Amino acid sequence: MDAANVEDAYAHHLVLVLSFILLKRKDFSNLFSSDELHLASQFITTFKPIEQQVYARLLQRQGPWYKTTSLFRYFQLPEDIKIKRKELPQQYKKQKQLVPQKQLVSKKQLVPHQQLQNVLNVMIDAGVLQKFPVTTPASFKMATFADNVHSKQQLDQLDTVLDAIARCATASELARLYMKMTGSKKHVAKTNLMAAIQKVAKTQRRMNGSRIPVAQLMQEIWLESYPLAEKKSSDVMVLRMTPGTRDLILRMHRLFYFVSTLPFNATSMMPPPLEDGSQLLALATHKLRQEPIQWPGLMVFFKKVAYPEYKWTKCANVDDSSMPRVHSHCIFPSSEAYVSYEVAYQLHRIMSVVEQCIQIVTPEKEYLEPDLELKWMRSDGPPIFLAFQRLCMVVCKGEETTETEDECVMVEANTTPVGKVEDKATVNWQMRSWEQFYTEIGKMESLDDLVLASRECLQTFLKWMKAAAYSTSGVPIYFYKCNAGYHLVRVLHTAVGLYEKMRRYQIATLLLNELLAAPYLERKRGYWWDRLALNLEHLKCADQARDTCLNALEDPHVLLADRIALERRLHRLQRREKDEEKYRVESLSTADMLLQNAGTSLISTNMGANDDDEDEEKTVPPETQPSFEYHQDRIVGRPLNRQTGEKSRFVGYDDEPCTVEQLGLQYYRDHHPVNVASNAMVKTGGWYGVHSEGSIFRNLFGILMWDVLYACIPDVFQTPFQSAPLDFGYAHVFYENRRDLIEKRLAQVKDEWTMEELLVAFVTRWDSEFGKVSRFVHWPSDDVASLKFHLLTLAVIGRSELTSLLRYMATSKEFHQAQNGLPDLLLLRIELSRPEDDSSPLSSQWPIDCHDCLNVHSFCGMGEELNMNEKAHSSTALLEENGMLSEEKLDALPVDNVLQLVQNGNYVARLKLVEVKGPRDRLSVKQLLWLQVLNDEIGLDASVLHVEEPEKYAKRKKKESTAKSTLTKRPKRRK
Repeated sequence: MDAANVEDAYAHHLVLVLSFILLKRKDFSNLFSSDELHLASQFITTFKPIEQQVYARLLQRQGPWYKTTSLFRYFQLPEDIKIKRKELPQQYKKQKQLVPQKQLVSKKQLVPHQQLQNVLNVMIDAGVLQKFPVTTPASFKMATFADNVHSKQQLDQLDTVLDAIARCATASELARLYMKMTGSKKHVAKTNLMAAIQKVAKTQRRMNGSRIPVAQLMQEIWLESYPLAEKKSSDVMVLRMTPGTRDLILRMHRLFYFVSTLPFNATSMMPPPLEDGSQLLALATHKLRQEPIQWPGLMVFFKKVAYPEYKWTKCANVDDSSMPRVHSHCIFPSSEAYVSYEVAYQLHRIMSVVEQCIQIVTPEKEYLEPDLELKWMRSDGPPIFLAFQRLCMVVCKGEETTETEDECVMVEANTTPVGKVEDKATVNWQMRSWEQFYTEIGKMESLDDLVLASRECLQTFLKWMKAAAYSTSGVPIYFYKCNAGYHLVRVLHTAVGLYEKMRRYQIATLLLNELLAAPYLERKRGYWWDRLALNLEHLKCADQARDTCLNALEDPHVLLADRIALERRLHRLQRREKDEEKYRVESLSTADMLLQNAGTSLISTNMGANDDDEDEEKTVPPETQPSFEYHQDRIVGRPLNRQTGEKSRFVGYDDEPCTVEQLGLQYYRDHHPVNVASNAMVKTGGWYGVHSEGSIFRNLFGILMWDVLYACIPDVFQTPFQSAPLDFGYAHVFYENRRDLIEKRLAQVKDEWTMEELLVAFVTRWDSEFGKVSRFVHWPSDDVASLKFHLLTLAVIGRSELTSLLRYMATSKEFHQAQNGLPDLLLLRIELSRPEDDSSPLSSQWPIDCHDCLNVHSFCGMGEELNMNEKAHSSTALLEENGMLSEEKLDALPVDNVLQLVQNGNYVARLKLVEVKGPRDRLSVKQLLWLQVLNDEIGLDASVLHVEEPEKYAKRKKKESTAKSTLTKRPKRRK
């Protein structure tokens, strides 16, 4: 079969993406220049299937250089690829040992070398591939002083050659190259050998003054190394994808998936920590530009992942009646807006890599931060990237030239004045902007350069929005992530944390003020206010920090959890101010007091009572402080480690090492008192649960509200590979778009559905959507066991509490913005009742423990992992392995068993949520907020379990007994 007729998944995916951008989404294709459209369209119209296949495979490989011998497998049929070396005839293996490698060429060669060369030459002529640069000695002659530009190009070409050799040549090939260059042998490691070759190539010259033809020598070595039939000296042995074309294709991929959820972490393999800024930026740029991305479409095609089914937005000019069509808004108003968005997105990705890989040396406490440099004081500098210079041109067009002459300084000299016809170079500014972008990134030498460039771009973008009258009234709020401002704000947000670690608080304060002035990332505003106040405290500006907290509490976009943290900080600052003022007054001498009474005050004005009167209206009253109560339990744990910042480990009740959460599970299962308040005999234990950190509740919300979450709403689904609608995260918009659907589902859950209908609806949705990539459901590895535990939770939680929980998750701004902070443990206690005068054992139909409670783990088939040496085993899995559980019975077990238990009615069920805290751990603000919501708004039992060390426990008990005895002792009355 001809290789050209073989359909390849990678090529199919590439054609699918390009066809969608070029043919089906006119609003997307209008964002590219005519040259970019022509370059991309040739993949669909000009290239043959085998050429599409080769390019698509290279696009998914780490580059930039590839050996052509690694492309042979793309020309073989699947059945040919399955041939293994061990299946070859023994006679052929013996012949291979006798015949030299150069003479070993099969008559019926499976590798079509000449066909590969023909395909590569076609793609090289089309400009999408570049072969290894084979240069003649004449091209490397020494340049004169007047030829500086040409000399720099030669040095750049030499660096390109050496980079290709370093990435593709083996150690033996490098040794042969060094031998040809110097005439001597060198037996060292590959890295040292490559360094020696680079030194010789850049410093040594031949007798006629020309450089050593490294590329020509390497090409000869590669031709000699591989026994290829019909090989020629001009054959392509090493190639790379043309950088501009590859970047264009990847940009179109990112535009196709611009709101999609990647199934895997694309930045999991990070380089080692680096302290050198320029080297780190170079590695980050290379990683993001050359490493392949696991696109969702490919993963779906290979059946690795699946996404929820929904009706996604299509443009109004699509002539495909087979697909559901939903009205859509224009996401990018112009090509300038799109290119600036893409540049900002790349800056955001580079900063993410820098954040993970930068090695920060924290200064000593005595470190004194120097004053800000002049470069940080300038806030209106011109952007260095051409994409944002185009935005600056729009700003300049609306103003007088004399007023904007300093603001509109362009790095590029070919900008066209207003009213003149643009030349070809200006028309193709999109393609030039990307080459200029990576050039400017390569010039950066530190984190400061990256942050300053991003800061200038953000200021330019905000000016452009204002000058161009970029109205957002008709654009959905959830499209705010699809512009440059959002990603530039993320860059500065990350930079703030890095500068705080470096103790460069002045820069962090400067960036925080600019972040608060930008209309993006509103959910972070409370965090920014809090960090700004903290940095001002570090800078010994207590009054400004207090004013910052007061201003933050007036910000309507501050979330409740952040508001609590700001109120705490403000209360602490006010208390500290009063203590300092009191100390100052007490330290005054008698003479000073007399002078003060005479009218001359020695207390500075900023500490006087007038300022307190001015801010009295802004002062937070005591009742606004978080004062809700929650139940707390305390137990003694035998610690195995005491290091701060380390995960606490204890000796459990079974004398095995365990985590603090496992210790809590053991305590509630066997020792926790149940009815302490009653006069009856105290019962203990019987609680069974899991360490879920809220995943069970999030799963209940995701499954029960699945069709509501993925309903057909305009604009919220832009691609078929989204894990969540775009409006989730904006609670008011989300609720208004689905008001009727949400209220209908809540009514069904509360009282319209019977318990059987509720459980059946849950199981049906669970089975039909299991494993799909969703933001709202964390699919467990043990399907059946976890499903039964979810069903038990539904049966125990109560209808009104479940309805309140779902309503809060659907309408709460706090939950939409951050889902963390839920308690660690979810516990169930199902006590099976029997007549008082009946002492006989309970029915063996259900697994009962020694507390007359249902053993939830055995009932669900879940494994108990109560210590660090015990591996969890699923009872259901064991039964399946032993053949004791048929498939039909397995399908019937989850709903039927739970229904039998619920319909029996002879039980008392309770649900408890517990946040477990170790000796050196305390509740976060979000955890406090969730405790309040769960107890007060939803009506559940949420508490805190403190695990204390023996010494601290004894000390606290002694203090409590002393305080109690003091209260009981009353003074005797005098007669």
